[in-house]
Formats: sequence, structure tokens, C-alpha cells
Amino acid sequence: MLLCIVRYVLATAAVGAAYLILQLPFAIYYGCTEKRLIGGTLLPQFDFYADKVVSLLLASGAGAGFAVSIELKKVLPDAFDAIIAIAQASGKADLIEFADLFQQEKSKTPGFFNRGIIASGVLLGGCVLMAIVSVLTSINRSK
Repeated sequence: MLLCIVRYVLATAAVGAAYLILQLPFAIYYGCTEKRLIGGTLLPQFDFYADKVVSLLLASGAGAGFAVSIELKKVLPDAFDAIIAIAQASGKADLIEFADLFQQEKSKTPGFFNRGIIASGVLLGGCVLMAIVSVLTSINRSK
């Protein structure tokens, strides 16, 4: 389940990046010449609807990323503690060494999940910017 959510977050980021790469040449051309590369109503309608879909997709990816990162940041240290306690209670040398390795890894988990929260924040920033672009394209479409 967790892996599916992480894949979803990465997929939403990839879709957002692909949409940006697709739109960038059209935006540069429009900015330089003040006319559309493809005439008619097809491109403005595509911009209007695609901006809304991509902004909602980025919002759901950011929400999933925040949820997973924050929840695992709370739960995983307790799981590490339980595994360490079981390994130390066994009294076997191999398992005690294993518990020491887990103790080292436990200290690295908050930084790892903080990076996940930061990455989700970048997705949220992309969502906000796409919402702004969506408003601008709807203003442009109504002209």
C-alpha cells in the first residue's frame, strides 16, 4: 500500500513536469509574438481544461505525500523500538548486533521523512502556481 502511494506521488510529479515541458514552447512563442502558435479555439480550450486537471492532480499528489510522510514519521520509530526490543530480549549476539544496526537506522528516519515533507511542499507549490495559471487562462479565454 505504501509503495503504491509513493508511486502515485512520483507519478503526479512526473505528469506535472511533462505538462510543463509540453506547455513551455507554446508559452514562449506566445510571449514573444503575442499570437498563438496554433490558431483557433483548440489550444485555448486545451489550456483551460488541462490547467485545471493538472492543478487538481498536483494537489492530490501533495496531499498523499504529506499524509504518508507525516504518518510514517510518527509510526516508524515505534516499529523500530519494537524490533530492537525483541532482538535484545533474545540475548543472541547476532540479533544484538542487528538491534544496534536498527538503532543507527532509527536515528536517520526523521531526516528522511522531513525530505518527503519538503518534496510534498514543492508539489503543493506547483499546485498553487497551476491554480494561478488556471485563473489567468480562464481570464484569457473569456476575452
